[in-house]
Amino acid sequence: MSKTTIDARQAVDDLLALAVSRRASDVHLEPTQTGHEVRFRIDGLLEIVAELDLATGRSYVNRLMVAAQMLTYRQDIPQEGRLTVRLPEADTPLDLRLAVMPTTHSLRAVVRLPAELIQPRSLNRLGLPARAMQGLADFAASDSGMLLLCGPAGSGKTTTIYALLQHIVQTSPGLSVIALEDPVERDLPGVTQIEVSPFGELTYDKVLRSILRQDPQVLALGEIRDAHTASIAVQAALSGHRLISTLHASSPAGAVVRLIEMGIEPYQVASALFGVGAMRLVRRLADVDTATVGVSPYAGRAPLCEFAYIDTSTRDAINRRDDSQALSQAIHGQAGYQTLAGVARGLIDGGVTDEAEARRVLGPAFDKPDHGA
Repeated sequence: MSKTTIDARQAVDDLLALAVSRRASDVHLEPTQTGHEVRFRIDGLLEIVAELDLATGRSYVNRLMVAAQMLTYRQDIPQEGRLTVRLPEADTPLDLRLAVMPTTHSLRAVVRLPAELIQPRSLNRLGLPARAMQGLADFAASDSGMLLLCGPAGSGKTTTIYALLQHIVQTSPGLSVIALEDPVERDLPGVTQIEVSPFGELTYDKVLRSILRQDPQVLALGEIRDAHTASIAVQAALSGHRLISTLHASSPAGAVVRLIEMGIEPYQVASALFGVGAMRLVRRLADVDTATVGVSPYAGRAPLCEFAYIDTSTRDAINRRDDSQALSQAIHGQAGYQTLAGVARGLIDGGVTDEAEARRVLGPAFDKPDHGA
């Protein structure tokens, strides 16, 4: 083994160890005209931690590809793989995901670190608002219906679903719980996890056609992406299953409208849905003397979540095919309802985060009045 190979291996291990110590969720090796920038995603934002020359950057990427058993001679196609590393700081080997992509300069590589390093595992450690916690607990205790979590990528949806599934397994032993994921983030004891791939043999479409014959009582879908998936999810919920999934929408009303736009009849949506949660993550203020450092440093993140039950008035609004604005008014009229902005203001008042961070995450929605009762 050459000295260059040994050096690259140690250098990559050191880089990953640093990422773990900084509580990064991802490591990016971003190609530039002169080399690679090393970036860590910490609390949702990318931070440049090093700049490598061209040869060094390529050696890092190649080392990662070798460890993930990728085709190093193919520099012209995207590739995905997994690798296991042993770091002195970790008690057990770390299972990492690697994705590489050709760019105009060189290969771009992204390493996803294990979710359990930074994500809470149980519902009571998520730090969700009381109403959202109650909504999830009520769903876990129900016997059928569909729960949707919506929000942009990186808003805490998967972490919440994992914690909810763990809660269901622990509080209702003996249930058949199946999760379809793309990809599997971490192992969940008591849950049958199926990793689907849009480019492999085990696709969402193939699995969904037979999954209900596997006798699931609780079914989790990584995401409702199209009309076909939406139809199967709704039918499963209507036929006595508990189903949990995510949907790209900005609000509970938006999620309902999206389902209807996918071709699901309003009466089916109204009957199948148990509730919808909209999520975001804001950075927490660090416990430091901000007057001394002159800025507002952050450390860790806190969830924002507004939770809508599909109650009688909301169900009536869905069946009337009310537009998003009218549906929002019905939802906001629920007793104790708080919008994302309202939850954010509560965190600001409690010193958890600040207004600048809330505005960064919520944008103009932060300034809208909270119509919750």
